[in-house]
Amino acid sequence: MPIADRWIVLNRRSVIVLCVAAGVGLEMVIHAMSGRREAWDSGLYWTLGLPIVAVLSLAMGWASQRSDWLWTFLIVPSQVTTMMVRSGEIGSLWPLAAALSSILSTPFVAAAFVGSRMRPVPRDQ
Repeated sequence: MPIADRWIVLNRRSVIVLCVAAGVGLEMVIHAMSGRREAWDSGLYWTLGLPIVAVLSLAMGWASQRSDWLWTFLIVPSQVTTMMVRSGEIGSLWPLAAALSSILSTPFVAAAFVGSRMRPVPRDQ
């Protein structure tokens, strides 16, 4: 029985969609809960939002195929882009801001890497 028949396996498109949704959701939910202009100005971002997204990244690493876990670098750029669009402050430098914010996704990429190492190894039959 192939591993795909025994375990949840996310294809690349699913991982990308989940990563973007995590970033957008992180910004929108924390903004709605706290009322802050930017989600990361709220304590909820640091105490609730980031840990939840880190666990989600770990799960995506476990459930993704091969090295698709690397797409978790999209989480923070998605959040930053959502923040800029929502606040109406998207300017000509937004691509640079989104690209540089991918560096801030390092903890999520690390969590996904750990998750990828926890995947069951298929036995040769």
